[in-house]
Amino acid sequence: MLKKLEVYLEKNLLKLPTGLSAHLNRTSDLAIELAKTHKVSTFRCKLAALAHDFAKTYSNNELIKIVKINEIDCSEFELSNPEVLHGPVAAFQLDKYISDDFSMFNSIRWHTSGHKTFDKENQIVFLADKLEPYKINKRPELQYVHDLAFQDLENAVLAFFEIQFEFLKTQNIDIHPESIIYYDKLR
Repeated sequence: MLKKLEVYLEKNLLKLPTGLSAHLNRTSDLAIELAKTHKVSTFRCKLAALAHDFAKTYSNNELIKIVKINEIDCSEFELSNPEVLHGPVAAFQLDKYISDDFSMFNSIRWHTSGHKTFDKENQIVFLADKLEPYKINKRPELQYVHDLAFQDLENAVLAFFEIQFEFLKTQNIDIHPESIIYYDKLR
């Protein structure tokens, strides 16, 4: 099924807005580098990285509507903060390609928050999304996490959360409960 997912992504990537497709390609490039370093499947990491934001083009109202109509399992936090719903919606929309692949599902579904069930593949996609070059340029304090990700994925996730939690607090933005659960599990 992953070959079919690859064909679908290649066909539809060009239909996305330029900025989004550029982000997905940068994320994929970093995911491949990290996968090589940590001896994880580059193919799987590439696909998850390309797929993770495929529902990002929907408005918050459209995301909520898709979640409710299709009864997608989402938390109250997610429904109250619909900007994170693009992960669950993307996983739902790609279900015919990933329904039997828990790790691929996790990488896409939980890429905004992280999740306590993450494996190395999931950590790579999560970090690649947060640490691709454009995002490092916007937030240079993440360069340390980027460098650490090539040495130790778990400690890189921890370092990212510590920086991100502080950033979110200064912006008065709520932290996803799954991020806190995952952070506590890693500590």
